[in-house]
Amino acid sequence: MNNDELLEQLRLKLSRETWKSWLSTSKILDIKKNEVIIGLGNIFLKEAVEKKFGKVIKDTLSDILKRDVSVSFTDIKIDNSKKINKGPMIKTRPLKLSEFNTEFVFESFVVGHSNRMAYYSAQEVAQSPGKFNPLFIYGDVGLGKTHLLHAIANHMLEHSPDLRVKYLTAEDFMNEMMKAIRSKDMDNFREKFRKSVDVFLIDDVQFLIGKNSVQTELFHTFNSLFNSGKQVVICSDRTPEELATFHPRLISRFEMGLVVNIEEPDAGTRYLIAKKMAHMISLQLSDDVAHYLAEHVDRNLRRMRGAIMNLMLHTKITGKPANMETARKIVDSIIRMNDEKRKYNSKEAFETIKINTLVNSVLQEYDIERKELYSSSRKKKISEARQILAYMLKIYGKMNVKDISKMLKRNHSTISQSIKKIDQSLVLGNKLIKSKLDNIKNKMEQEKTDMNVI
Repeated sequence: MNNDELLEQLRLKLSRETWKSWLSTSKILDIKKNEVIIGLGNIFLKEAVEKKFGKVIKDTLSDILKRDVSVSFTDIKIDNSKKINKGPMIKTRPLKLSEFNTEFVFESFVVGHSNRMAYYSAQEVAQSPGKFNPLFIYGDVGLGKTHLLHAIANHMLEHSPDLRVKYLTAEDFMNEMMKAIRSKDMDNFREKFRKSVDVFLIDDVQFLIGKNSVQTELFHTFNSLFNSGKQVVICSDRTPEELATFHPRLISRFEMGLVVNIEEPDAGTRYLIAKKMAHMISLQLSDDVAHYLAEHVDRNLRRMRGAIMNLMLHTKITGKPANMETARKIVDSIIRMNDEKRKYNSKEAFETIKINTLVNSVLQEYDIERKELYSSSRKKKISEARQILAYMLKIYGKMNVKDISKMLKRNHSTISQSIKKIDQSLVLGNKLIKSKLDNIKNKMEQEKTDMNVI
């Protein structure tokens, strides 16, 4: 059996939707005695297929070949040069529904290990709208989520000018909705977002936490677009699961597509980002200055940009190139300006507040005292409260089992079993446990709101 015949056999064994979405660019590169090597159109597809379908493909190929084989995946370059352009010789002028930052394109986005899945998934959406729908990108502030949204839009304006692309923040969506309600013009509002959009890009969706009426409108907008085959991309600073107080039906819609995250870039990637930012504003940045910025400016890349813009201003005023002395002064200035903010809003301070809020919410839900939670009591209510807390500390608080064990004064095995028990209860559809978790999330959001008011 040759490579093409094996690929055709594999295609016939898999669902049409799986093949179309994930394996349409695949090629059998080599068939060895105990291994089959498969090439895919880019590194994103390679990693996604390997993770999602690796075992299924291995078992299927072993069945077809009637021997046990392993499967290796690699990315290959697809030659598009032979594609015939059947479109008009003169490009259609794009219909712009939103303003997009022309600097935020895929070419200016620095790809590293921390963000490559988000980058390649955004590229796939830009090139083949509707293929991965919806796309949900999450990550902390200043790591490049908004850049990717604008890059998708800019790519579509260039290559698919007939598409109507709408970008806005969740706050903008809410404000436009409120304006429509006040002017009794909701029909036009719904027409604008549900009928007159081909690609809907919404940023900072976590802003709608606690805003139920706006969530309801977003839910119906999402459904209308999705059911019409229109592409939806959502960005958030947290996972769908962590969008406490969001309607479960809206969260389920977010999770039904592709969910990817952007993590904090490592020093090597931050160095490349510093060089790219400087190049974009025609600033000569030496390697030693770029490395210094990468090591001393924290993970929020907007501060990196601020430092580079300050260096640019300094070179214009003094006529001298950016050097280490100037870089140190600028970074020290940034640190001083943010000293108080860092004191109260550091990651450590935020995590402490979040964990305390979580514990308080569990105590309120089960109507028990803190000392009971940490006691040796085995009463059902107290044991269940401990299990729920352990689960939420792991999932919501991002704590590891070792730290949870230390905090709750229980051994590693007990905590692991507690987390597994709650997880299994949710998988089996235990409505009581699900209700408890939802109530605790609601209490957490309310406590955070009260703290902000104070």
